[in-house]
Amino acid sequence: MRKCPSLYAVLLCSAVLKTFVHCVDDIEEKERYSSSTVGLLKLLRVEEHFVDSLMNKADQLGEHFESLRMYLSSVGYELNRSLNERVVYVSNPINAFSLLRRTHEDLPKWHAYFREAIGKDLSNLDDLVEKLPSDVDILSAMRGIQRIERIYELKIDDLAQGLLQGVQYKVQLTYRDLIAMGNSMYQQRDYQAAAKWYRIACKRELENPEELLIEILGDPSEELHRQYVKSLFIYGSTISEPSKSVEDAFIMLQNSLANASQEELDNIVSELNDAEVEKELYQVKRSASNFEIGCRGLYRQRTNLVCRYKSTANTFLRLAPLKFEEISLDPFIAVYHEVLYDSEIHALKGKSGNMVNGYARQRNGTEIRDTVARYDWWSDTSLTRERINQRIIDMTGFNFTKDEKLQIANYGVGTYFEPHFDYSSDGFETPEVTTLGDRLASIIFYITLYRPVKFCKEVPLFFRKSMLRCSHRKAACCTGSICMMTEDRILEASTRRVQLSMETDGLSQCGFQFFLKCLASHANRS
Repeated sequence: MRKCPSLYAVLLCSAVLKTFVHCVDDIEEKERYSSSTVGLLKLLRVEEHFVDSLMNKADQLGEHFESLRMYLSSVGYELNRSLNERVVYVSNPINAFSLLRRTHEDLPKWHAYFREAIGKDLSNLDDLVEKLPSDVDILSAMRGIQRIERIYELKIDDLAQGLLQGVQYKVQLTYRDLIAMGNSMYQQRDYQAAAKWYRIACKRELENPEELLIEILGDPSEELHRQYVKSLFIYGSTISEPSKSVEDAFIMLQNSLANASQEELDNIVSELNDAEVEKELYQVKRSASNFEIGCRGLYRQRTNLVCRYKSTANTFLRLAPLKFEEISLDPFIAVYHEVLYDSEIHALKGKSGNMVNGYARQRNGTEIRDTVARYDWWSDTSLTRERINQRIIDMTGFNFTKDEKLQIANYGVGTYFEPHFDYSSDGFETPEVTTLGDRLASIIFYITLYRPVKFCKEVPLFFRKSMLRCSHRKAACCTGSICMMTEDRILEASTRRVQLSMETDGLSQCGFQFFLKCLASHANRS
């Protein structure tokens, strides 16, 4: 008889677990705006509809409308953007994060405020609020910003000001954005990063904040100094006494600041020597992984690689040679420039309507995975797709059908595909499975301009409209390395005759971050 309660408890736990798993499934199936620029464009449209709805009620809002106008001005909101302007806006990670943060945190507060203030029918706003980013979405965006900062070793001071890899953009993170990033790093127990974000926020602190905005959105300064001091204390304690654990430092901190008043905290912050604090915060650096070293273009230069026109594969290429750049000879990796027409790029972007979340690995239990990108398979009959496949045949010499399906993917805020092998052994039964897997090659088309390209004098117009810069550095005109590409993997790669994947363009700062991936899994070696 005593076993019944135990059995009931087991059944109850099982039911709860199944419910939780279903919740995780729902979360992972829902589109995350942060995972693609296509999603961010949708979110920007939601915000525009929200603002337009309120502006149409300007007469009803009365004096409340002025507070909304001041807020929109403070976040750099612009009316009547063209489609191209929208794309450029959301493709910048700083703009994208600000959009996600304010729609997640601020718009629900504006909705609640106007519902109480004017008491009118706001059913259209109710529907829009249901479409705002989730907690998982904003967390993914914060991790994306952190990933950009770490992979490219950006200084948080510069990132906050819109200075990315030496290019100053006309955008910057807002005061509330900085505090949100600091809070996220603090919750992740990265107290060094939290202190960096809080430090910049303190320097941007509002001197005369608008009282009504504080009433509506809350006072972000209320806990700023306390959090900044706590982050500095914990980080400093663990650095000065390496044997001390974070837990010990936290307990000591709680005892020290338990009765500290806001005035005392303000005095502590005002007495800090900012230059010394900055020096200490940036003195200890994370060791870079091979992947990060490659992304920063820090691997040794290669001198035995060339750029040339390729015209010998077939008769057609004698009339229209391909622009070919060697990246590695073993394993063989190459870049062909300008192989897609604008009309084909437009067709590819038109396939972005039915994309789903893409993940790099299988789910482990009930964890919520980070999305890599949004993607879709292009399998319907199309002359454009056949032409692209024919071009792949021209480039590779492989003999496969022109109706091979293609995968189209779109990246978002700091999303990326971690280093991996594209092949697998599933369903491949030849004796060479252990060395070759099921993939002869991975062919990636990047159809987004990453940054302005310097022309190579030795190869006229070689890099015109190209997505990538020459990585050989053989002359001054060919400076720079291919961003987020393969040099790190070249050093680590074995002698597999499989081209390693190059799917890591997700940190681009501008444009539609699409790539086209051809699965040449059935290619014939002959």
